[in-house]
Amino acid sequence: MPQYVSARYSEQPRYLRKTLREVAHRIEELAVQLTDAEARERIPEDQWSAVELAGFLRDSEREDLRSITAIVELTGSKIDERRAQYGPEEQNYRDRSHIDELLWDFSTLREELLWTLHYAEHAWDHVGRHPFRGDVTLTEWVSEINERDLDVMWRLGRIVASLRG
Repeated sequence: MPQYVSARYSEQPRYLRKTLREVAHRIEELAVQLTDAEARERIPEDQWSAVELAGFLRDSEREDLRSITAIVELTGSKIDERRAQYGPEEQNYRDRSHIDELLWDFSTLREELLWTLHYAEHAWDHVGRHPFRGDVTLTEWVSEINERDLDVMWRLGRIVASLRG
């Protein structure tokens, strides 16, 4: 498996966009290895199943796209608190969702997010006004998305290895 590192240590917009694209593709590659039943299983090392991780990822992407669009359009825009981490408990993804549908939605949102960042040009120093954190730059927000993606990728990798090992 290729080695992936957090983009937090690079503030180059091109690198951030590249890593968002590549890690998202790796997540999809891991997830398609699972059957629908396997995607609903929880392994002892993780609190969420693969379908719950996909639901979290899709919901996070939706929230992040709204925030990034606001930051790019106008520095100082109000951005919301991230709530997607509550999704697996609140939305019951294990019983009501299919991993392929969640990943399709995530992929579609990711492409929109990447195009938004591609055209951001000079907005990388823009800030969003977070209700608890204060000012957050676009670069910081995108770096956090990358770290979330890496976490999901590693967790999916553990799930696949556990079920296939």
